[in-house]
Amino acid sequence: MTDPITAPALPVSSTTILELPYHRLYRAQPTYRWWRPLVAIVMTVVFFFAVSFAVAIPVLIGLFATGTIDLNNPASLSQDALLELLAPDMARPWTLLFGLGSIILVLPLVPLALRIAGIRPAGVRVSILHSVLFRLRWRWLFVTLGLSALVWVVTLVAQLAIGVAGGEPIGQFTTDPTTYVISLIIVLLLVPIQAATEEYLYRGVLLQSVGAWLRWAPFGVVISAVLFAVSHSYDGWGLLQVGLMGVGFAIVTVRTGGLEAGIAFHTVNNVGSFALAGTGAFGPTGMTTETGGPIAVIGQLVTVVLWVGVVELFARRQKVENLSRIAVPSADPGMLAPHGS
Repeated sequence: MTDPITAPALPVSSTTILELPYHRLYRAQPTYRWWRPLVAIVMTVVFFFAVSFAVAIPVLIGLFATGTIDLNNPASLSQDALLELLAPDMARPWTLLFGLGSIILVLPLVPLALRIAGIRPAGVRVSILHSVLFRLRWRWLFVTLGLSALVWVVTLVAQLAIGVAGGEPIGQFTTDPTTYVISLIIVLLLVPIQAATEEYLYRGVLLQSVGAWLRWAPFGVVISAVLFAVSHSYDGWGLLQVGLMGVGFAIVTVRTGGLEAGIAFHTVNNVGSFALAGTGAFGPTGMTTETGGPIAVIGQLVTVVLWVGVVELFARRQKVENLSRIAVPSADPGMLAPHGS
């Protein structure tokens, strides 16, 4: 149970305590209008592409200057060639800085997007995106980080064992050791922030925006997961795997009332994936459009279901708060009627 967050200027008699789950928090605002979430989404998209272009332009200029990209060779300018060149690759540390950094730089602009949209609960001067307590619950974040690592490792070992039993031997370490260590340090430093940024975008701004319009949580879960998947440059099987992860992230966000669990597993998954791919023992050392077939999808489904179940179990045991209790003005009775959880 948490104490309601109240606006000091309002007397107790003029407020009503409103209980809202995470995906409905935008409805806590006395000044809520249907178009405010739309503005938040539009501004977030604008900032994302602005940052992407701002980072990509000097990188492309450098590639042109060094002759890596040849203006006289149309093939080097094709979309596939550019994606292959710029995709994060553990054998080329600079691509990690470019790929992860271009996402991370969006994070400080997310609060600005909400401010432009005028989204802020009454009396709350911190971000509405962290959790139902309007702050990042660090203890819960570290608990779920440990749970995520445990589930990820257990399911990985099981998948490798099944693969080896089926005649798929593990290859040899092929990456230059020094390069691998440099890349791994970059990944350990940047991936947690990159993963958090994506959670604030997809399970924060997007999920809460959909939740402001559509009360039933599964709508936001599915929509955020689909958009999360199609934002990745993978084949159909890869998009399905990312979509399953997006569903899991959104479910635990709603069930636990915050982004912490999603950030934790997102971080563990990305760090682990980079660390494994960088060895060269499982194929390419970087991101590719080909990400496996139905077996990989089944493995991802088992991992996500197991992780969601473990998080749900621990959230109940630790009585993790999943509702926000906010004091809102009650002068207008009609304001609260359609805003229920």
